[in-house]
Amino acid sequence: MASPLGRRLVAVAKLLLGIALLVAVVRFLSPDLASLRERASLHLGFLALAFGCTLCASVVTSARWMVMVEAMGGTRLPYAVYFHGLVLTKVVGQFTSALAMDLVGRGIALRSAGSERGLGHSMTQVIVERLFDLLLPASLVVWALTVRSVDPSPTVVALSFAGICVLFAMLAALILWPLARAALHLYLKVAGWRGRTVDPATREALLSAPITRKIAGQVGALSVLRYVAVLGQFWAVAAAIGIELDFRTIASAMPVGQLAGILGVTPGGLGIQEAGWAGAFRWLEVLDGPSIGLFVLSQRALIFAFFALLALLSWPWLRRIRGRAGEPE
Repeated sequence: MASPLGRRLVAVAKLLLGIALLVAVVRFLSPDLASLRERASLHLGFLALAFGCTLCASVVTSARWMVMVEAMGGTRLPYAVYFHGLVLTKVVGQFTSALAMDLVGRGIALRSAGSERGLGHSMTQVIVERLFDLLLPASLVVWALTVRSVDPSPTVVALSFAGICVLFAMLAALILWPLARAALHLYLKVAGWRGRTVDPATREALLSAPITRKIAGQVGALSVLRYVAVLGQFWAVAAAIGIELDFRTIASAMPVGQLAGILGVTPGGLGIQEAGWAGAFRWLEVLDGPSIGLFVLSQRALIFAFFALLALLSWPWLRRIRGRAGEPE
């Protein structure tokens, strides 16, 4: 196991790599940085819409997190715990690791709020959630390739996109129960292998968790709503800086950007997510280099600012909830 100093050095190296990749992507797209300033404009109405979409995505994602945790035998906690924990880990993950914040940071947030389950249980739930977050954009990458080759009408594009989302929600209702059950059994086995005893009451609570078809359907629907809200967020960010994107373009580019961010090893997918967006827009041949460079920089800065603002605004809400429950602040 690496020493604390070694882990810090690795973290710094990843951050520097992310910054270097971001600079390289922007310089490749727009060698003359003055062209970025020339294209930049600000539309406050669309900026407010982008913030609203970020809020909606956070509300839905927090609700899905709560539903999945409780369905997999987690401790019941107020919704404010999930909302604040989500937006705070999004902020911190921009400087450390988005994956680590999801796997560990979320569990710490729940434990600090009074959860009786260990970090291993939280990590198990997040892994299942991550599989869903990978499956939908991966399916939409195939959809984007098909749309690009067939070139259908805008109506067919919208209907086929909606069809993929509906099929995903139905698939989620079918696979969540066995997937979560298998994940919980694996979690208990790993705990045993590592010499950690899980008391019989906890084991029973986990294995008898009510993962019904209704709950699975809710998770699928919330996953689709989350994706649509994030789609609106990126479209509104583009509109806020004066870049007009039609539905087909943003819907085709976003799954590539999302997958690049999820799979990226740098903090918050820094540089890697931007490369994914740049590659997608280049493939679609809809924007010139400076416009793409302006978009990738703006989405990084604005979405970080949105999550930071949501974390700041939700903190008093969480304090009130804890105060009513008599918990330490």
